[in-house]
Amino acid sequence: MSAEGTGQDGAPPRGSRRKYAVLFVALAVFAVAGVVVAGQSSPNSVTGPVDTSHLPVGPPPPGLSDAKGWINSTPLTPSDLQGKVVVYDFWTYSCVNCVRSLPYLRSWYDRYRQDGLVVVGIHSPEFDFEKDHGNVANAVKHLNVDYPVALDDDMAIWNQFGTMYWPEKWVADRQGRLRYQDIGEGNYATTEDVLRRLLGVPASAPRARIVNGTNLGQPPQQSQAVTQETYLGTDHGTAGVQPGLVSYPEPQGLRLGDARVVGSWLGSGQQVQAAAPGAAVVLEYRAREVNLVMASAASQPVDVTVELDGKPLPASDRTSQTMVDGQGQTFVQVSGSDLYRLVLGPSIEQHTLRLTARSAGVQAFAFTFGA
Repeated sequence: MSAEGTGQDGAPPRGSRRKYAVLFVALAVFAVAGVVVAGQSSPNSVTGPVDTSHLPVGPPPPGLSDAKGWINSTPLTPSDLQGKVVVYDFWTYSCVNCVRSLPYLRSWYDRYRQDGLVVVGIHSPEFDFEKDHGNVANAVKHLNVDYPVALDDDMAIWNQFGTMYWPEKWVADRQGRLRYQDIGEGNYATTEDVLRRLLGVPASAPRARIVNGTNLGQPPQQSQAVTQETYLGTDHGTAGVQPGLVSYPEPQGLRLGDARVVGSWLGSGQQVQAAAPGAAVVLEYRAREVNLVMASAASQPVDVTVELDGKPLPASDRTSQTMVDGQGQTFVQVSGSDLYRLVLGPSIEQHTLRLTARSAGVQAFAFTFGA
């Protein structure tokens, strides 16, 4: 993961600035001398423990007045945050890395808000459908996000902070100074230690109780060689999709990490759209978990058949979204614009995944993987 180019997880960008962080990013804190909150500076990454008694003291965080709307709260002003310890969490709802981190944020908010903690989720979207406030509101509800969420449709707050990663967290102290920055997944115990220190919570006091209800896998370690995030649209995709309506042949000899479309697809910058029933996506991958961001341009939900190595998904690889029809075929139903869980197997394995649209209109954006 990095500001530009290949990330530490090896993933290509979802946009000109988007990278995903994974568990092997051990820690990220900002060095005061190197922080330019409103600029393009990148944080210094370190691998050792954080001394919470000697956190660097940074500048005040930017305000939140550029939010296009709020969920779970009226607009928060500087006076609302005065005297509080504030976590600013940059996320977007179809990002699997962000979703996997939400249980920790919820748990910190529930445990420490009576001690003066405020958590602000800053929803800075990548895909166009993530700018729809109704979509975000639905996601906030089903992901059980109960703290304030600022809608950063134009990424104005993102740019003012100089944020470069999803997810990325900044922590400000009671005096309104930035003290800590964390990038990606993991480091949860360290971040909680920072919060407890800034809040003045005694060491003997109970810690947050983490309740994880995401039904997702785990972020892969670098050594596990899991397939990297794979994009399908013409902007950043690697599936060979062309702009406009094209009919694609069956691929011959997929290599590990290859994704290919088959049949009639309409290609555009962010996604590919099935133009006829039977249009398929074939993927050769190595992972335990496979997710795909999908949406429907049809007037009704679209069913997508899911096959693993030419067969219906075995029970051991099914997810909370797997459905089985009367013929024993496994499928997911695509209605809202969201992250869909396709495979969750018992271990990291290599397989061929085939997704077949049963009717036209399904849109596919990006695959993500887990361990």
